[in-house]
Amino acid sequence: MPARAERKAKWLCQGLGAVLGVAVALLIVEFLQQPLVQDTWRGLWYEPNEKVQLIEDDLLLTGTGKRIFAATHPTLEDKDSFNEHCESYNREVSLLGCYVDGEIHVYEITREGLTDSNKVTMAHELLHAVWERTSAGEKEKIKKLLEGVRQENEAWFEEELKTYTDESKLEEIWTRAGTKLRDLPEELERAYAKYFQNRMQIVEFYENYQAPFKELQARNEKLKAEILAAKDQITLEREAYLAAMTELDEAIDKFNECADETGCFTADEFQHERERLVSERERLEQVREELNMRIEKNNAKVAEYQENQLALGELADAMNSKVEGIEEKK
Repeated sequence: MPARAERKAKWLCQGLGAVLGVAVALLIVEFLQQPLVQDTWRGLWYEPNEKVQLIEDDLLLTGTGKRIFAATHPTLEDKDSFNEHCESYNREVSLLGCYVDGEIHVYEITREGLTDSNKVTMAHELLHAVWERTSAGEKEKIKKLLEGVRQENEAWFEEELKTYTDESKLEEIWTRAGTKLRDLPEELERAYAKYFQNRMQIVEFYENYQAPFKELQARNEKLKAEILAAKDQITLEREAYLAAMTELDEAIDKFNECADETGCFTADEFQHERERLVSERERLEQVREELNMRIEKNNAKVAEYQENQLALGELADAMNSKVEGIEEKK
């Protein structure tokens, strides 16, 4: 082969090698950018503490769920750390977790009866991470299913989503339906089953920590109805008692006037009227005592209602990282 041809062939080989090298490099970069690869890589450097590990165990994650969980480096945090990582809008809004910059942060609830919220919040934030990794086509399929779920639970979702913008509501429906609602379409259940082996267990965790709120709310609804009904009845009976007392006082005055007049009463009439007035006074005294007892009983219900309202406030404060000076009740 002539030297010139040899140099040309060598140059072509070098050029082809460079092209192949670039192509291989691009393939490697593309491969490394795949969510599965990135999640696996990030998860290698994560070691959960004991509390987070227990939560992960309770969530019964699938292999895919575990991979994404580890990739998001979940943490349970105190107020200061959580508020530093998560923008907890204001005192009135209870923000329990956030998914920021690819990481999950959960405000640790330690109050007895409410600790299952840590598990539900962790699952909720994991579903945010899942949503971020879901393709546009898959999101569109899920969107149609979620629209049906929302229609069936319109009032519930209206309350759940009142602080969210329209752009974020679909994602929030996805995370909340998956962690809080029992009855979901089979196709949607299959979507969640990619990450949770037993979604119903998460719903049970949600119902567990909601129970103290619901019990107090139900009791207070009952108390309120009883208080208002008793108040109306007491008002009617009090008015009747006062009217009867006025009538009795007038009758006594009339009796005394007649008693002072000679011949106004016969002996029998005097005795009969006197006994009637005494009997009526005794009857009204009993009415007064019974009325006071009913008022005291109703006042006790009012006091219980107020105590329950305070207890509800304490429960809400225990789950709000923006409330200062609240002592956790173990």
